Amino acid sequence: MRKSIGLLVASCLITGITLTSCKSDNEKVEAAKEDVIDAKENELEAQSDLQEAKTDSVSDYARLKAETNALVAKNETRIAEFKVKLKTETAANQKKFQVQIDNLEAKNNELKRDLNNYADAGKEKWDTFKTRVKKSVDDIDKDIEDYKTKHNY
Repeated sequence: MRKSIGLLVASCLITGITLTSCKSDNEKVEAAKEDVIDAKENELEAQSDLQEAKTDSVSDYARLKAETNALVAKNETRIAEFKVKLKTETAANQKKFQVQIDNLEAKNNELKRDLNNYADAGKEKWDTFKTRVKKSVDDIDKDIEDYKTKHNY
C-alpha cells in the first residue's frame, strides 16, 4: 500500500515538474509545492480508507464471532438435553444415539475452534471463512433438527 502511495506521489511530482517546465522558477516551485500537498492529501485519504476497511473487517469478524458463539452455546445446550434424554433409552438405542450425539458435539467443537483460530488474511480469505462458518452452522442446525425429528424430541 505504501509503495503504491509512494509511486503515486513520485508520479505526481514528475508530472508536475514536466508540465511546469515552461514556467518561471517561482511558478515551478509553487506548482511543485501544490503537487506535494495534493499527494500528501491523497496519501492521508488512502490511509484513512485503509484504516476504515480494516475496522469494517474487524467489526464484521466480531459480529460473526458473537453470533456464531451464541449459536454454538445454544447447540451445546441442545446436545446436553439430548444426553439427558438418552439416559431414558434402551441400552441398544443409547449406543446408537450416543454416536450421533458425539458427531454433533464434534462438529460444534470444530466450528468453535475454527472461529477462534481465524487470522485476518485479506478479503478473499475472509469471504471464504465467512461462507465456511455459515455452512457449518447450517449443517449443525440441520443435523440437530434431524436428530430431534428421528427421536421425537
